[in-house]
Amino acid sequence: MPVSPALPELHASIVAALTEARHDAKLRQVDLARRLGWQQAYVSRYETGERMLAIDEYVAVAHAIGIDPVALLARILVHEGNGPK
Repeated sequence: MPVSPALPELHASIVAALTEARHDAKLRQVDLARRLGWQQAYVSRYETGERMLAIDEYVAVAHAIGIDPVALLARILVHEGNGPK
């Protein structure tokens, strides 16, 4: 059963940004999973919303893709209108 995040729109935006970054890096789910030491199904489950990423997992995924997790989150928050006031 899917986990319900407190801020579903924000979680969806984070997952979409990570998925887009993975595609931009020309990585398949299996490639990313291999870099992380995870099963490909785990990558699929968070990308489809079946599973929520913990913050440490988010950071690990961003680093494995080759992107800055802080910069990505800042960009998402500004876009969502939830950034610093």
